[in-house]
Amino acid sequence: MTVTTADDKVSRWLEVRAPLASRRLRTLTEPREAGIPTFAFVGPLLPHFAARPELLDHLFGQLVETGITEVFVEHINLKRYIHERMDQVLADEPDEVREAYVQARTNEHRERLDAIVVGLLAKHGLRLRFDEVVHHNDNDALRQRLAGGPLRVS
Repeated sequence: MTVTTADDKVSRWLEVRAPLASRRLRTLTEPREAGIPTFAFVGPLLPHFAARPELLDHLFGQLVETGITEVFVEHINLKRYIHERMDQVLADEPDEVREAYVQARTNEHRERLDAIVVGLLAKHGLRLRFDEVVHHNDNDALRQRLAGGPLRVS
């Protein structure tokens, strides 16, 4: 199940017609309690987590409370139409949050987020599915891994 944030306001903005984050988190417990192996898809990994890692820490903590032990994490896809839509919403956010979205296309930003993710995974005892945070430029590598190819740790 996809859980991008623990904040219902943010989840409503990102996915207007999808269930709220709080509902998704509650729903994750049901299959686990029934004995069905589950994992959470944290995607897109929101760029402002680089400026506010405590928000990602909170999300991972909420996932652990549902019984999740494994997460699949993917960086945000900032194609032009997505970037333009986000600019409107981010206009009232603090400077460091807006700057995180500007920097989100850089390798340095992704590496910083990757380091935050790794630290929080260790803190919460979560395992990273496919051993890496996936980036959209790596789609061919992802397809190979999904098809059973070798894993690459970045």
